[in-house]
Amino acid sequence: MSLSPPTTAAEVTFNINEVSDFQPRLQQWQNELKQISSARELRQRIQDAPPLLRSRLKDHGYCDAYLAAYVAWICQLSKTTAPNWVTQSNRIADSACIDEAIDLSQTPEPFRARNLFTIPENVIQLRRGRPKKSAAHKLKNNAARQHRYRQRVKAKLARLEQLERELTQ
Repeated sequence: MSLSPPTTAAEVTFNINEVSDFQPRLQQWQNELKQISSARELRQRIQDAPPLLRSRLKDHGYCDAYLAAYVAWICQLSKTTAPNWVTQSNRIADSACIDEAIDLSQTPEPFRARNLFTIPENVIQLRRGRPKKSAAHKLKNNAARQHRYRQRVKAKLARLEQLERELTQ
């Protein structure tokens, strides 16, 4: 498995060769999604279709169905349009996968539509306003702002020195 966490839905399926690799990759991606604060950033992270795992894993399409259902569900919760790839017929599980420990009526519709009966974890908390900026981005902006300020101060001092010279002559 890859050491860097996936940042997009497509990256979740990279380097997965066993069914047991899917859950940790999905959880890593969910941790990345917790950092998202805007619908625009969410759309960027889900727009590309992930490669299908069905033929590689021989899992009756459960992993492909779960990822498509999860993306459709978080889009539904965040009132964002789901990408077209989530509605593809090859992203539906061949047979029902039922989590015995839950009330089946609590299963979200995108999961039921794909033969998955479980209750997923919601990690998306979009908010209004400006998207969050990284510390590196803030440092870069502050350095540029400081540079512009110092340039203005230098220009004022040079102008003041020029005026002073003109007055003394």
